[in-house]
Amino acid sequence: MEAINGMEKIGEEFKREASVSLASFLSDFSPIDEDTEILLFSDESEQVCDNEKYEEFLLSSTDFVEEDMEEILPLHVASENDVDFEVVEQKTFDQVEQETTEKLQKQFAAEKQQMEEEYAKAIEVAKQGAVENLGAQMHSQLMEGFADLRQGIAKDIAQVLAAFIGEKITQEALQQFATKMADQVIDEEQSLVLEGNEKLFEQLKKQEGFDASKFEFQSTNSTEIRLRRGNVVTATQLTPLLANLQELVQ
Repeated sequence: MEAINGMEKIGEEFKREASVSLASFLSDFSPIDEDTEILLFSDESEQVCDNEKYEEFLLSSTDFVEEDMEEILPLHVASENDVDFEVVEQKTFDQVEQETTEKLQKQFAAEKQQMEEEYAKAIEVAKQGAVENLGAQMHSQLMEGFADLRQGIAKDIAQVLAAFIGEKITQEALQQFATKMADQVIDEEQSLVLEGNEKLFEQLKKQEGFDASKFEFQSTNSTEIRLRRGNVVTATQLTPLLANLQELVQ
């Protein structure tokens, strides 16, 4: 009996230990408690550390290859790479410089053309303004001149018509002038000098009572007749009779 009871106790202890071992084994598959901190086994942490060291070694090896490539490669290969880089850099610089120069030249040409066009327009406007101002001044002067000329002609015509009324206006005027000129001759030894238009002299010489031998004639282009005796000069205005005298001159 005691043997049977001992066997039952041993069986119960075996079951209890087996259940504890199985529970501890199955605990890895149970839900993780948020408040429970998970610790790695020592062998797993060592494996992670080894992986990190391996990655660092690979990175350091890559840097070593890039930095020491020129030392590993032959000298002629390294020098050729340097020369090629300098040539490419110089070509790139020259190309950029040429493109920039061409761009600036085109821009300068366009701006120069625009300035020339604006300058030409400004000059044209200035010329037009100057011409308009000059035209206005000339018109004003001409109007004033025409007004003065009409006033002078009207005055002269009025004087002529008032002094000489008759059918032979020109002949009578010339006759009176010739008579007056002849009266100026006092000293026969000293001649009188007449200065004036040659065609007017021809008309005077034709007048009755005019002794041309007592005068010295000097032709000029003036519309006046100047009578000079020695240093004494007498100017006779013929402007009022000019319109009538032109009929005889022609």
